[in-house]
Amino acid sequence: MADRPVRPRHRPGAKRIDPEPVKPPAPEQPETPRTTEVRVPRQGSPRRTPDPSRDWRPQPRGLVPAEVRERWDAAQGEFVDDPPGSVRAADALASEVADAVIAEIEARRAALRTALEDADEDTEALRVTLRDHRAFVRGLVGDD
Repeated sequence: MADRPVRPRHRPGAKRIDPEPVKPPAPEQPETPRTTEVRVPRQGSPRRTPDPSRDWRPQPRGLVPAEVRERWDAAQGEFVDDPPGSVRAADALASEVADAVIAEIEARRAALRTALEDADEDTEALRVTLRDHRAFVRGLVGDD
């Protein structure tokens, strides 16, 4: 009978509380000297400029899109009370936005010409310039 574990008796319905198991102490390990981590600069490929081919789109130069939307909403909202005045305001806004987009396109085209002139015979500079021209053309035609 001594080989069988003895179970404590509990009252029916009483909460049983089991004691936590006793963990043996961890064996002592010899102290190792601390090493300091040395970071070596990573040698990677040459830094490349990000590809703007999917980013550039003609935007109205000098106009804040939120303000343009507010002006459009105001012009459209006047249609019920003053249809001719509403359409005139919309036409004026459309003209202003178109002029601003044309100004942005012309500025981008001038920057591309300058980059081409500066590239000279440097193949990498010419590659980047060609990529920028591709972004310009794709942005104009809406090609994704």
